[in-house]
Amino acid sequence: MQELRVTVAFAAASVSLLLAIYAFVIRRHRGPSKTVAAFGVLMVGTAGWALAAGLGDVAPTGDGMELWLHLEQIAIVLVPGAWFVLAVSYTGRENWLTRETMTLLAVEPVVTLLATASNPWSGLMWAETAVATSRDGVVSLEYTFGAYHYVHLLYSYALVLGSVGLLLWMVLDSDRLYRRQSVALTIGALAPLATNVLGGSGQPWDVLFTMPTGFAIGGLALGYAIFRVQLLDVVPVGRATVIENMRDGFVVVDEHDRIVDLNATARTLTGDDAIGTQATTALPEMSQLFASTDQKSCTHDDIVVETDDGQRFYTARLTPLRNDSYLGRVLTIRDVTDNRRIEKRYQALIENASDIITVVDNEGTLEYVSPSIDRVLGYDPETLLGQSLRTYVHSDDRDRVGNALDTIGVDTDTVRFEYRVEDADGAVRVVESVGQDLTENPFVQGVVVHTRDVTDRHQREQELERANDHLEAFASAVSHDLRNPLNVAAGNLELARTEGDEEYFARVENAHDRMETLIRDLLTLAKHGQTVAETDSLDLGTVATDAWETVETARSTLDVRETATIDADQNRLTQLFENLYRNAIDHAGADVTVRVGTVSDGFFVEDNGPGIPEEKRDEIFQSGYTSSDNGTGFGLAIVRNVVDAHGWSIRAVESESDGARFEVRSVEPDRITGPAPESRDDD
Repeated sequence: MQELRVTVAFAAASVSLLLAIYAFVIRRHRGPSKTVAAFGVLMVGTAGWALAAGLGDVAPTGDGMELWLHLEQIAIVLVPGAWFVLAVSYTGRENWLTRETMTLLAVEPVVTLLATASNPWSGLMWAETAVATSRDGVVSLEYTFGAYHYVHLLYSYALVLGSVGLLLWMVLDSDRLYRRQSVALTIGALAPLATNVLGGSGQPWDVLFTMPTGFAIGGLALGYAIFRVQLLDVVPVGRATVIENMRDGFVVVDEHDRIVDLNATARTLTGDDAIGTQATTALPEMSQLFASTDQKSCTHDDIVVETDDGQRFYTARLTPLRNDSYLGRVLTIRDVTDNRRIEKRYQALIENASDIITVVDNEGTLEYVSPSIDRVLGYDPETLLGQSLRTYVHSDDRDRVGNALDTIGVDTDTVRFEYRVEDADGAVRVVESVGQDLTENPFVQGVVVHTRDVTDRHQREQELERANDHLEAFASAVSHDLRNPLNVAAGNLELARTEGDEEYFARVENAHDRMETLIRDLLTLAKHGQTVAETDSLDLGTVATDAWETVETARSTLDVRETATIDADQNRLTQLFENLYRNAIDHAGADVTVRVGTVSDGFFVEDNGPGIPEEKRDEIFQSGYTSSDNGTGFGLAIVRNVVDAHGWSIRAVESESDGARFEVRSVEPDRITGPAPESRDDD
């Protein structure tokens, strides 16, 4: 019998040790768990208990048996507390396992170990121990319990029975899987307890009711629970624990709207003493939810609560609580502060962006227009909703914009296009748009168009293009027009050297004079830019007369018919008159009459010469163009440069005497004042 008892003890110790290794080693990588930790400690305790009991049975001396008895008690103190912690955590009551609770659970085991260590002189655990030999020669240790041993037994049985009660509750109140786990755990707890109670009767069957036998049965039950019904893998979580740790707040109120329960999240809003108070008092920001007497669900968004950390935003839902009758209501509170802040941030980014952001459907109808359109184009975004994007596109660009939008989602997901639009004041602006197909995005369901005003950039590009043309004309003149008189001078100089005729030197001098004139005009074109930085209020007649004095006019006559005050750059305006005078003298002869006067929105310069053929009137302002043998072709180009720099326009028409007339127009109304001007709009 003794051999069987020892074998059972070693088997029980082996099973418990293997389960402890499984808990601490194999399951360690799955993260910390109080349930797993308690199970591991329990298995270490039962392994030590069974092993010490078995080794005590085979000890050859009484002192050896007593030593193993003491070591057995060290293992025993782990078991009751581990069972209780395992049952509490497994059944979802981990909130019981506070630091204070764990400290109290540790007090009794420490006292028990001290009583065990001091037993030789105190007798608190075992009053007497003696070695006895049975009739068949089996040696065993007999002992009587000390006073503290009964305290220890009462404490241990209380914890184990409490654990069994929790597990039995799970058996009655759980789904099938958790019920099977709970049954296995209950058997694991009751088997050692039953063998301890039933053993020691002095009957032959006592060998079946030893603690090692109970541990073997319990170990098999726990092994079944682990490997067949997923104990430690699928562990139930108590509803109270779930609700208490939820991020959403839950408040339960009775039929009189008094708070009867709430979780930790809700307590951050109501305070710790909210139970029993009116919900409207504890949560004044949500009082309108409770104002309704209808026993129906209702929701309220964007509830703002002032806290120590600033404003917080919540959504709340009030739901009736019923079984067979109306019991009260449940208030669910969700903190949406982070979401609202993100929404408001992106809303602020869109509303304050310099670009216009629109969303159009497949037909090009505006479904969303950002407020920035008011700053950029002066339109109220609300008035544009439901209208076609093409309505505000310049008529010449509508087809091109329509074609670009039609390609989105068909040929490409993104398209970039530039076009003209009219702002609220009727001015034409140049914009650039980038359209992206987001029709499949459930939060957009349309084409997003980012539009940027590029009018200034477009004007700079045009100015740069004109400057490039200007530079190209300058380079052409340097490479071609200057080379011609230089070749003439070089050729005639060579003839003068070989033939000695003075006539050739005169030709060289004429070539040099022409080169000087060309260089002067080229420097004028190169020196002055395409814009005017500052202007002054000038008398038109005075500037025209002063410019006449700087030109070699020979027998020519100047007639200033009207004068006016004009806002212009004096030097550039003088250049304009000088070059128009030279052009008249070069083409109409030395006795030409030049007249200067005003028109409704500008002024004119005309002569009584042969005039300009109609088909040539657009070409004469190009650099290098001339119909005179003595002309450089840059005089009227300089005139055009001055006109463009002021933002004016110029055209060549026929004068009253069939000569050439140059009209400078588009001068702003407040930039020219004087008598009723002469107009030639019929030309």
